[in-house]
Amino acid sequence: MLKILDKPPGCTTHTSLSVDESKRPHLEPNDGFLEHLGDRSGKKLNPVHRLDVGTSGVLLAVQQGSADCAELTASLSSALESRDVKKTYYFVTDRKPRRGFESGTKIESHIARVKSGGSHIKSGPQYISHAATTIEPVNAVTVIELVQQHGSFALWKALPQTGKPHQIRLHAETAGLTILGDADHGGTAFPTLCLHAAELEAKVTVAGAPLEIKARSPLPRWFSDLELLNDRQLVSWLQAIERRERLHRSLRTMEVFVSETRREIHSDSILGGTDLRCDRLGEITHFHWYGNPKQMNNVFQNADLERVTKLAALLKIEDWYLQHRSNRGSGGAGAPTEETALSKETLPVRWIANEEEMRFQFRRDSGLSPGLFLDQRANRRWVLQNRPRRVLNLFSYTGGFSVAAARAGAELVVSVDLSRSFLEWTKENFILNNLDPLQPKYEFRAMDSREYLKWAAKKNLQFDLVVCDPPSFSRSEGGVFRIETELESLLLLCAHVTAPGGRILISTNYETWTHQEFVQRATKFAADLARQTKKLVTLERTPSPDWDFEMPREPRRMKSLFIKTD
Repeated sequence: MLKILDKPPGCTTHTSLSVDESKRPHLEPNDGFLEHLGDRSGKKLNPVHRLDVGTSGVLLAVQQGSADCAELTASLSSALESRDVKKTYYFVTDRKPRRGFESGTKIESHIARVKSGGSHIKSGPQYISHAATTIEPVNAVTVIELVQQHGSFALWKALPQTGKPHQIRLHAETAGLTILGDADHGGTAFPTLCLHAAELEAKVTVAGAPLEIKARSPLPRWFSDLELLNDRQLVSWLQAIERRERLHRSLRTMEVFVSETRREIHSDSILGGTDLRCDRLGEITHFHWYGNPKQMNNVFQNADLERVTKLAALLKIEDWYLQHRSNRGSGGAGAPTEETALSKETLPVRWIANEEEMRFQFRRDSGLSPGLFLDQRANRRWVLQNRPRRVLNLFSYTGGFSVAAARAGAELVVSVDLSRSFLEWTKENFILNNLDPLQPKYEFRAMDSREYLKWAAKKNLQFDLVVCDPPSFSRSEGGVFRIETELESLLLLCAHVTAPGGRILISTNYETWTHQEFVQRATKFAADLARQTKKLVTLERTPSPDWDFEMPREPRRMKSLFIKTD
């Protein structure tokens, strides 16, 4: 079964991990685009061809296990090798063509792979293009045509007649048209590589019958409107959103449900200067503006609001609000200051939105978070799928994990949080999911999580899953909690109430730790606990995170692991 996918920029077609790397718990094993789609859908994919990491657009793959898998893969591979496939790329440049180059010129060369061998060459394999010789004949052919110009920017069409690595990027460089964002080949620095695989057409024969393939991928918005390129900040945001649009389009092709609550702009927006986050929460979009380091005291200016308003208009987002968090990371006392801009005065204060099969209430009048930590979605999905019987949800906030456990049929779900208002909010989320919070199997404890753990240990309570997602810093009647000094003591309390064969789900957004450092601390704790208890204590990966947050190989803010006791 053929799958026509829309690859986002910034990820490899296939995994880039070696066998040894894939075993390391701090690395994401499904870091290739096809592996991620296979992990989410349960359907493995065979690649037919590949796109460079920075290139977006049409990608063909064949689903493994389908009746025509082997024949279709072989037919398409043969068509690609014999040049019977028509491919159309578009790219943007801010350079003028070299003297004598005209639109429609056919560029022919020999492209070869070379090893590092000098200070001017980066380490690792590289590709170069040079004039053909009798020893190294023509093996790469591309026709390049001008489409449109606006100011210093121009959109060009590339029609490759062969399929060598980096072919279009190298031939654009040969023509003097180095692609915007292609630093490897001398292009001007930009938030994204402006190269897109837009169309692919092929005719193959499968099971004796002809099959005509016509695949299309929409152009990036700034390809169609070159004027947008004058605002790099805006393009940075648009690129972040379009990356996710392409991912979600491919997930739907794989028949994977895409949550209507998801992140649209994450830390990738920093590429443009201003740190903006964007969350789709059903019918309402939530923008978080963290500031511009180039502005004194991160002052929020009219120009910033105008740019966010323009972004919303380009995306046809009608209902949105923006929170300004001006002193994030400044080290000052107290909570970050907050300003709110609304798209309209009638914007609802409270509304309902779905995370896959669950429903949650969102609020914009209850602090800096509207009611659900979206980066925990894959972990909540694990709870739904694995159905632990007895679940303790510490620092439970509005009960996302509690709802998942109850929906999965848990016989006991205990939600613990200092805030009574959050626990009442949790009960409302239960009701939204047709769960009766008054049932005895659902408990809501307004107390310090550490105090509850001590009490539960005295009562010999045991849980199959303990969810522990503590704040990096908090203050309560029980004292001050700092995760960098008290993680191990908290985990030890969790271990005392974890049943044999059960798991502790530990996670944190503490930014000072890398994922590797977090794993190292958890590894040491597991070894110490095993030595003390004479039991087998192991670490397990949590599910592969969804890609609406960081891409593979990018530092993750949210770090999580399972600690399993036997």
